[in-house]
Amino acid sequence: MKKSVLLYSLVLLFTCGCSNNTNKNEGQNDSLLEEVEAVFEKSPKDIQPEGTFVIQGKGLYKSLTFKGKKTVVIRDAVFGMDFPSEYDKDEEFLRVKTDKSDLLFEIISEDTLKGEGFAEGLYIKKEAQ
Repeated sequence: MKKSVLLYSLVLLFTCGCSNNTNKNEGQNDSLLEEVEAVFEKSPKDIQPEGTFVIQGKGLYKSLTFKGKKTVVIRDAVFGMDFPSEYDKDEEFLRVKTDKSDLLFEIISEDTLKGEGFAEGLYIKKEAQ
């Protein structure tokens, strides 16, 4: 009987003692929250492309450089020539206007675009130098 009372007392002591230690864990909870927020990046709908994105592998277009809110400079992979154009953002897609047809890019993340059709390929953001 004494052993069971002692056991129940210890269990009660540990459960009550743990509930009062919230201040010690407060800093840990803040850092965990920051880590979780870092894992969940911005939604593609909220991303405004900026900087230069370079194709991985071969494609008709070597790079895209976004300047401002509506201007993009496209570098041709065949001749290496740059030509400026305009783009519209529609949810997670970018529609780049060209003289013949539009190019479509899907925003995957802040650092990655996926081209479709003539612009097919994966475009990765070039690090600033």
